[in-house]
Amino acid sequence: MPHSRTLLARLVAGSLIAISCVGCQNNTQKGAAVGGIGGAALGAIVGKQLGNTGAGALVGGLAGAATGGLIGNSEDEAEKRESAEQQARYDYTMRVRESRAVTNSNVLEMVRGGCSDVIVCNEIRTRGGNFDTSPQSIINLQQNGVSDTVIQAMQNRSNY
Repeated sequence: MPHSRTLLARLVAGSLIAISCVGCQNNTQKGAAVGGIGGAALGAIVGKQLGNTGAGALVGGLAGAATGGLIGNSEDEAEKRESAEQQARYDYTMRVRESRAVTNSNVLEMVRGGCSDVIVCNEIRTRGGNFDTSPQSIINLQQNGVSDTVIQAMQNRSNY
């Protein structure tokens, strides 16, 4: 009887130390650690009733670690799927924005078509811009009748 109490006390102390030291990086590791600790404690209790506390703790610990690891791994996989879905949504949104963005050619078309600065700037503001605002492009825009106001709007919205 004193031996089983000592073993149980060591198990509890080890469990507390393990819990405080768990610096697990993912749910699989956390699940295995917590499951192993819980399984060992439960196994020790059952093992004590059957006359072998140590064997019960060992079997319970292994079973708990395996079960906890499987549950944690399932959570890790769900997090990976969610992360991939979020990335796919972000990529789609960026592709849509890029396809809608006003370009230098669009600005030139609007100016040549007689659109006012207010209209051109509003289009840049609402759709975003993917502009080449290099010095050569700015000179080309001015030579084609694009006002300073529109060029400033392009510079302010370049690269979204």
